[in-house]
Amino acid sequence: MTPVDHRRPPARAARRQQHARNQQSEPGPAPERRTPSEPSQPRKRRRSHSAIGAAIVGAAATVAVVAFILTRGTTSAPQTDDGLRMGDDAQPGAAAPAAPATSAGGKATKADRQPPASTKAQPKVTRTTPVANTGPTSPSFKPGQWIAVLDKYQTDVGVEADTLAKAAAVKLINAGVPARAMLVNGQYPGIADSSLQPLINTWVVYVGPGKSSDQILNLCLAPKTQQAYSSPCPTYQPAVAPG
Repeated sequence: MTPVDHRRPPARAARRQQHARNQQSEPGPAPERRTPSEPSQPRKRRRSHSAIGAAIVGAAATVAVVAFILTRGTTSAPQTDDGLRMGDDAQPGAAAPAAPATSAGGKATKADRQPPASTKAQPKVTRTTPVANTGPTSPSFKPGQWIAVLDKYQTDVGVEADTLAKAAAVKLINAGVPARAMLVNGQYPGIADSSLQPLINTWVVYVGPGKSSDQILNLCLAPKTQQAYSSPCPTYQPAVAPG
């Protein structure tokens, strides 16, 4: 018994068997036999045609590149990030913006930082406390003018009588009271001691002058004056000696 091969023949062999059966069933002239060297000839012809076609395409590409170089000038023109060509297409005289110099860490260097806007130095204003006018050392008075004395400082007791008197006058002036400081040394007959003798070697702080004793007394006893410098406020008429 002959063994039967149940394996499926390859597709190419199956097609050849089917083609042979069709030729046997159809009448016609017997097919020509081909020698073993004949099937390789069409392949060689197809390969030669492909090589010729590739050579023609390569030659055409070379001609196109040469023509492009001749017309455009170069093929290595740099491109920007958006794909636009630079070089011949760029405007004449235009320069590419210079990138800011960066340090190794990628940060802008100190030279790239803009300096802070300069500010003009403001002139220094020196404020000085105005010196209060405490009046002349020896003012002149006329008969009928009255003053009220707030305090007395004798020069022969070892104190700076003038400094203390002027400081008290400044305090009253800053409070809005028209006070003065003066040196009394016998030139005012109306400013006398308990013996009715002209007062000497004494700095006095006073308000006035006024037209009457009552007027100047009211000024001295006013709350504003007494709050700044409390005093009994004796009144004098400097130009007239007491009678």
